[in-house]
Amino acid sequence: MVKTLPWCLTGWLLGTALQLQQASLWSLNVALTVACVAFSVAWIAWWLRAKNSQFTNCLLSALIALGLALSLVNARCLWQAQHRLDPLIEGKELMLSGIIASLPQQSASSVRFRFQVKSALEVNASSSVVVPEWIDLAWYEREPTDWMAGRHWTDLQAGDTWQFNVRLKAPHGTLNPGGFDEALWRWEQGVMATGSVLTGKRAEAPQKIKTSWLYPVAQARQYVRSEIERKLVSGDAQSRSMAGVIAALVMGDQAAIQSSDWDLFRATGVAHLMSISGLHITLFAWVMAGAIRGLWRFSAARDSRLCLHWPAPHAAVLAGALLATLYALFSGWGLPSQRTVIMLWVLSLLRLRGGALATFLEPWLGFVGGGGF
Repeated sequence: MVKTLPWCLTGWLLGTALQLQQASLWSLNVALTVACVAFSVAWIAWWLRAKNSQFTNCLLSALIALGLALSLVNARCLWQAQHRLDPLIEGKELMLSGIIASLPQQSASSVRFRFQVKSALEVNASSSVVVPEWIDLAWYEREPTDWMAGRHWTDLQAGDTWQFNVRLKAPHGTLNPGGFDEALWRWEQGVMATGSVLTGKRAEAPQKIKTSWLYPVAQARQYVRSEIERKLVSGDAQSRSMAGVIAALVMGDQAAIQSSDWDLFRATGVAHLMSISGLHITLFAWVMAGAIRGLWRFSAARDSRLCLHWPAPHAAVLAGALLATLYALFSGWGLPSQRTVIMLWVLSLLRLRGGALATFLEPWLGFVGGGGF
């Protein structure tokens, strides 16, 4: 099994890459047929595993993984395509009820957030409609004010249930080869529609229905951001300007950084430091591991038996990886954070297992993940 694992991973990556090059999706029947063939080959290969050579088993493992990747990725895309926004209701006024599912991102004249739809009603027809479950909404201020004192957004909290009148549209991206593809980015996150909250005289005012404990990570991030704002907004102009920078460095919320500050960061070449990267996650893991190691060893001086039950280096490695994972979730769980967390856990497991493999792979895993313990 261990010898065929690299072949399985290679086949799976190759199958995923081939699916991304397809001009159109397979039908469900074709995807199911490919999956059945892959499972059949897997069963035959397992039955004849003693008669086949090692190379044959590895090659069959790669082909099986390739077929499963092709079928499963196509099936997943077909399932998500069924949840697209109906073009017939695009642009119509709808009444949505649902839950704020993300940290509201505030700017000078708007707030943006992810909305989990629970029910949808077409206002003019007074009939229920089917819309995608996940929608990115924007709530614009008709009379722009200071973003930290938005009059209509003070009660907008993650996990709360709200009712909005909105207009929706399908995500669209600019046709710029090699550039950022907004439609593909939202597709990856399962967001199949975007929209804006209607706040005019003819539209019904947004209503907060109830609060809940759902989305606790987003609630914790919003609490920390509000505390940063409360501490710095009352100060001078420089303190108010630094509130957005501190929020970006602490919790990965870049929306509050002023445009003038962004211009300065780009001109000085430090704009990339305003996001939580692998370096930040790894540094946090290293500091936490060192603190836990020191506390673990200090307990031995207090007649504790912790070091006898579990060595201090092992406890430090696990605690560092676990706390780094929690910090990556708190800081927004971006792609650099995900890559770093995976590498930290692989490195932690190698450290616990020990041996020549850990010594050989540790520098490479630390480089890919952004550092080491």
